[in-house]
Amino acid sequence: MSLDYVEIDFGGQTRRLRYRIRDLRDLCQAMGSITMLELLGRLAGLDPNAVITCVRYGLLHEDKRLSITQVEDLLQAHKDKHGDISRVLAAVNEALELSGIIRRREDGAGGEAGADPPRS
Repeated sequence: MSLDYVEIDFGGQTRRLRYRIRDLRDLCQAMGSITMLELLGRLAGLDPNAVITCVRYGLLHEDKRLSITQVEDLLQAHKDKHGDISRVLAAVNEALELSGIIRRREDGAGGEAGADPPRS
């Protein structure tokens, strides 16, 4: 059985980013009823709201009370410790791929056809 989550050291502990169908629906709705392709575009463009919302919805299965402010604080602490949030962005992208909603590219880069994975 393959894992459906990505582990990342985040906020001083190992956390598991995971997206189920319901999570993705709620995530897209929270972003203003956007499509997955629009979400991927916003992530690729490093839209802070998309990044924060994706991280939050990817972690809600661990902590249902996790707020946007808490995610912002976690991201800031990660950036302060590591210099950027590229590890978090890579983990979000991988977890989205593992959800089965997004096709993996032939080269293994992941993402929907025509969409580039997030970069920092």
